[in-house]
Amino acid sequence: MDLVEIRKKARQNSAELQQQAAAESQAAGTLHTYEEPLVLQEIALPTADQTARPILQQYFPDLDLATEEDYIQGLSAQDRSVDSETVQWLTFMLGSEEYALSLDVVLELIKPREYTDLPKVPEYIKGILSLRGEVVPVVDMRLRLKLGHSDADSYQRIIVCEGKEQSIGILVDRITQVVRVENDAIEPAPLVLSEVEKEFVAGVGRFQGRMLILLNPDEILTL
Repeated sequence: MDLVEIRKKARQNSAELQQQAAAESQAAGTLHTYEEPLVLQEIALPTADQTARPILQQYFPDLDLATEEDYIQGLSAQDRSVDSETVQWLTFMLGSEEYALSLDVVLELIKPREYTDLPKVPEYIKGILSLRGEVVPVVDMRLRLKLGHSDADSYQRIIVCEGKEQSIGILVDRITQVVRVENDAIEPAPLVLSEVEKEFVAGVGRFQGRMLILLNPDEILTL
């Protein structure tokens, strides 16, 4: 075969390839052609005079929506509930019993230190100490409640409280924790208490299965 025949044969092959490609392209175009255009379903949005409540309740008839006013009132009621139904107490041990004092009157906790004795004072007054320039009398709560003498050890603490006229420290055997007690869990002082105990006890609180003897700050902080 000479050169002329080779070129003629190549042109024929090229034409056949072009025809085949055109046929495939036409077939492919026919495959993706739709007789009718696709139409997306329109969603009706609420007009200016419509609210979200009827639109949502159309699809969720059992749904009860709260207004902004209802929400604010709910939050306010919740805040008042927390403030009015619970009280924070500092709990501590005196002997084998656990007592509590309202955290509202507690200023700070300090370790026992050297006291300055005072003449002609009740036995339960341990003496006075100077705390940042302020003279603070210290009361031994075990002696004040007639529970016997306390044993000095590293667990003892002085609870510095805000009294009516001055700060007063009360010596306790051991601090346990700060608890939040619901008012419903506070009971009146039991009738079996002695006259001395009734004077100082405001009631009994229940917290996690424990019984807390709640002290009356107006009485224990009066010398």
